[in-house]
Amino acid sequence: MKSLSKLVMILLGGMTLAGCSPYRELAQQYVDQSSKRAVVYLIPTGYVDKVNLKRYPTLDLSAYTQYQRDSIRFEKSIFLKNLSDSIFLTRFVNSYMEELRALGVRVCLDGPDSLTCLPAEDSWIVIMDHLELREFNIPITDEQYIYPALYQKDIDLEAVSLHALFSINRLNEDKKEQQLYAENYVSDEITESGFGFEKDKDKVVHYRKVQPLTLKMIYNMAEALGRKYASYTYDYLLNEYIFKSSKSVPSTYYHYNRFKNKLEEAGDDRFIAK
Repeated sequence: MKSLSKLVMILLGGMTLAGCSPYRELAQQYVDQSSKRAVVYLIPTGYVDKVNLKRYPTLDLSAYTQYQRDSIRFEKSIFLKNLSDSIFLTRFVNSYMEELRALGVRVCLDGPDSLTCLPAEDSWIVIMDHLELREFNIPITDEQYIYPALYQKDIDLEAVSLHALFSINRLNEDKKEQQLYAENYVSDEITESGFGFEKDKDKVVHYRKVQPLTLKMIYNMAEALGRKYASYTYDYLLNEYIFKSSKSVPSTYYHYNRFKNKLEEAGDDRFIAK
């Protein structure tokens, strides 16, 4: 009975691998040939929206219009009002293009009519529809039990998130553009925290060490996410190639890790279709 169970498991495993292998082979085929077949005509956005989502309980904005409220909140922001749109966009767009090129895709800012960037077998229009930066707080509670009581301290971490919306469509294809969304954030980082008894004050006090969020970290986020979303774009093109070639939807959404030269399951680390 034991050997029969093993045989069944081996057979099932073989069937699973056999079912996956054609899709993986197509994915590998795309990776091997993308430098010869893939062209992206990129239309970058020319601006980035900025929204301050922080709440100010003592600030009464009821007498103002929505536009005025947004302007007042923007002026009260710590990071957004001091952030250069041009620096952020330049770092984001440049790193996006650099990563796509590193993945073997030809990236063109000129249109398909340009003699310097002629269409290839696999040509795409990629539009950076919308980029939005949001400043907000992440509330957390630090707690520790020190006999005979539970001590708690509420902390607001400073954070800024980027929300990106892309439209991707095959060149000269009439169907509606596929809109794809992604978001990520950077924040203060607590490196050490807790509670301890302070003899001078004769009471339990809270302590913490924080690596604060800075403009430099936000600009670095622009570059990191430019590369990340370029990788998402490449994975989208790769999986569209699998779908088009096989005429079926694989159960696995593939990600190509160029640093390991390896195909992996993307999981949730990918664009969200809108």
